[in-house]
Amino acid sequence: VTADSPAAKPEKKPKPPTKMEIASSIYLRMSAQKDMTRKQIVEQFVAEAKLSAAGASTYYQLIKAKLG
Repeated sequence: VTADSPAAKPEKKPKPPTKMEIASSIYLRMSAQKDMTRKQIVEQFVAEAKLSAAGASTYYQLIKAKLG
C-alpha cells in the first residue's frame, strides 16, 4: 500500500455545518445591518438553517446571550 492509495489514509469528508453554526453566521450577518428585527432574524433561521419556529427562537436567544 502506497501513501497515494486510498487504503492508506481514508479521505475524511468535511462535516457539514451544524444548525447552530448556520444560525450563528446568519445572526452575525443580519445583526450587522441596521434596523434588523428579532422576528426577521428568526424567520431567516427557519428559512436557511431549517429550524422550526420554536427552535429558531431558542437559537436566537442562545446566540444573543453568547455573543452579548
